[in-house]
Amino acid sequence: MKSVTSIITNKSSWLYHLSQHCKTLKSINKELNKSLPLPLNQHCHVANWREKTLIIHTDSSLWATRLRYMTPFLIAKWQQESSMPTINKIIVKVRPTLINYYLQ
Repeated sequence: MKSVTSIITNKSSWLYHLSQHCKTLKSINKELNKSLPLPLNQHCHVANWREKTLIIHTDSSLWATRLRYMTPFLIAKWQQESSMPTINKIIVKVRPTLINYYLQ
């Protein structure tokens, strides 16, 4: 029986690819938080990245609107950074947190 470590480090394993995707999302999310002003960065997080499209969730329509205005700036900034993957499009979706949902 193989260990989990050997499965995750095997480059042909789907777990390896999943692990790499998670690391990419984590690094993009970290860059997103650095690139956005306070308090906007506290209400946005990376949901997914595929085919040069970044999907970001916000916890209300107010933050989604503010983020949408910033997307051209973010794309231009990130295209100049070699550490970032290629992002040509940002999709912003509203996904309220459970706390916000139950407080209303």
